[in-house]
Amino acid sequence: MTDRVVFTADDILRLVEYQKCDDLALYENWFDSDTQRGFNFVLKETFEEFSKNEIKQRFLAMIQLIETNEIIGSVGISPLETTPDLAIWIFKPFRKKGYGTSAFVLATKYAIDVLKIAELHAGAYPDNIGSQKMLRKCGYITFPEGNLREKHYLTREDIVQLDYIYKGAQE
Repeated sequence: MTDRVVFTADDILRLVEYQKCDDLALYENWFDSDTQRGFNFVLKETFEEFSKNEIKQRFLAMIQLIETNEIIGSVGISPLETTPDLAIWIFKPFRKKGYGTSAFVLATKYAIDVLKIAELHAGAYPDNIGSQKMLRKCGYITFPEGNLREKHYLTREDIVQLDYIYKGAQE
């Protein structure tokens, strides 16, 4: 069993409440080159600065393996004043095992059914084929109108973040 509030679960994973003790794992994840590439961002804060940050997401959950209670990543939806955008972070030892897809399905369903978000967005860069496959597998479709032009976090060259959208049940 878990000592955290459980938002939703399947047979393998739970989405559980974030706790302050998760900060170190979240912070360390930002130093992984795949995380930086996937978010087009390099964290430059110290751990002390990072851990003082207020959580701004409209929803943040940690991903927990049911069998071991290990925290293996997190999912979050952008702040209220923004377009609802679902993002996922799977910690390095747990990648490429299908956990990301399962967690994304759980988070999407929770956002639509419980949080009552009618349209949910998610982004992926053109070279991130794995994320694009995961998004399509989770029922997201390309949404070119939402593509974002950005500068590459290292080279400062122009790049595009591809937008995907998931629409809940239409009334």
